[in-house]
Amino acid sequence: MTRNQLSTSESIIVDAQSYYEQLIEAIDLAQQEVLLESYIFNNDFIGQAISQALENASLRGVQVRVLVDGVGAGNNFEQVAKQLINCGAEVKVYRPLPWRFDLWPLSLFPAAGIFKLWHLLSYINNRDHRKLVLIDDKLVFLGSFNITKAHLPKALGGQQFSDTAIRISGQVTQSVRLAFDTCWYKHSCRTSARYLPESPFLYNFSRRLRRKQRKDLLQRIKNAKHAVWIANAYFVPDSELQDALCTASKSGVDVRILLPGRSDIFFIPWASAFFYSTLLEAGIRLYEYQAGIMHSKTLIIDDWACIGSSNLNTRSLMHDLEIDYSLQLTASREQLAINFRDDLSCSEELKSDSLDKKHFIQRYLGGLLLIFFSYWV
Repeated sequence: MTRNQLSTSESIIVDAQSYYEQLIEAIDLAQQEVLLESYIFNNDFIGQAISQALENASLRGVQVRVLVDGVGAGNNFEQVAKQLINCGAEVKVYRPLPWRFDLWPLSLFPAAGIFKLWHLLSYINNRDHRKLVLIDDKLVFLGSFNITKAHLPKALGGQQFSDTAIRISGQVTQSVRLAFDTCWYKHSCRTSARYLPESPFLYNFSRRLRRKQRKDLLQRIKNAKHAVWIANAYFVPDSELQDALCTASKSGVDVRILLPGRSDIFFIPWASAFFYSTLLEAGIRLYEYQAGIMHSKTLIIDDWACIGSSNLNTRSLMHDLEIDYSLQLTASREQLAINFRDDLSCSEELKSDSLDKKHFIQRYLGGLLLIFFSYWV
């Protein structure tokens, strides 16, 4: 075990209420700085609770910076931003939608008028999908939780999401600041990637990093000896990934893929279902989660595992900013495997001979979707 591993603490969080409580407590204890980056930040009671903690931190002298994606910024996010700014925090929006003029002043892009409009239109398909909080350069939260009540159980006003996040403390957090600042200050991605220290965090903010992430994942699947277990909310594999999974299964590797039975994005199950027959014929075991909306993004390949924001689709591969973390501790990897099995017990396993009319229609619609919109899905 390395020195960094010895000084690293990892805690997997799957309960939404616990995640937000731990996050607020950590912000309340911050002494120097809080960096928060989220795809979605809604002005509901969860967003307001997080905002209040950030405002309090800023008022006691903690530097607070908040970065929210332009698609995920809720209808009233400008009110959240105004309150935070009034308390001394800094707030920016990553590529606001062109028609959200209320968010233009918060845009990272400094130009105005027609130049800003052209920039926002040109990059409308490139989003910041990361869910990340860095506190005092020593504590990180990341995973699939956005800042919204939707992740909570229905009894608490949510939509019963099933998510996975991880809380990390120790020396391994040092590279996270560079990734955040590269986006915030619009540093050269190529330069930042070159100076990125070796770490268990997985980034894709440059073309080189995207290629490396993809190459490493495919190589891990090809080298797998025992198991490839995937939980992914938006599973739309390209041909190379699909071939790697099928080849692994045919060679005797236990390949299991957990997908949402119902999704927060209605057409995603159509796109995923398009691949069911091919995957099942290769011996891959497919499951649809039934106890809520499966939103996790986790991977287990033999004795390697990761948690993060990346989906196995074109969006994460080509367009969106993502962050993932390769688990360093054996206990964490074992816990993630236990969680995966628990989720399988709440799922329906699909069989080739039982793909019903529903899945036939989904596969047909998914095929049409991928023909016309594969670049966007």
